[in-house]
Amino acid sequence: MRKIISQQELDKKRKRNQIILGIFLVFIMFGSVVSFVIPFNTDTETIEDNQKQTIEYNGFEFAKQNDFWILNLNDSSFIFKHNPYETKNLDFEVSSLDYFQNKPLSVYSENVEAESEVRVNLLQFFSELNFLDTEPKNCEENFIIIKASQNNEIIQKSNCIYINGKSEDLIKITDEFIFRLLGIL
Repeated sequence: MRKIISQQELDKKRKRNQIILGIFLVFIMFGSVVSFVIPFNTDTETIEDNQKQTIEYNGFEFAKQNDFWILNLNDSSFIFKHNPYETKNLDFEVSSLDYFQNKPLSVYSENVEAESEVRVNLLQFFSELNFLDTEPKNCEENFIIIKASQNNEIIQKSNCIYINGKSEDLIKITDEFIFRLLGIL
């Protein structure tokens, strides 16, 4: 016999699981940066060469490390699940990073991995970065809203940026948004 669980308990459990998964992903991403910065000694150069792969896109160099793409830009490291060649190249326009920078930013996401991409890569640019449990009702403040939908798109309405897409594409779309925000695309 199953125990009846209230919606509030289900939401609390879902949030806890998302936080645990988010922390795990952040740990993995930072671990990969550390292992990239402090390489381990190997006896065979061929092993090291096979594990490292670099690509260049619009003058930016991305290095693949442990299934993540690392970009070192202006003394900062950025970590992506996908490189710019793997993104969908959606047709969209968003304000520059300067428009959002040094202001609080709130994020609502239905996808933990996409939320982690935002957390790891944009935290250094904002005076405050908040992660919400519910979707905002208005766009008076800076918001990024990541939701599953049938259409892959990025839309800016006032101070809200909507990253919508099929569940399997949300991380790619989020990476593409961050590439555009950083001026890579």
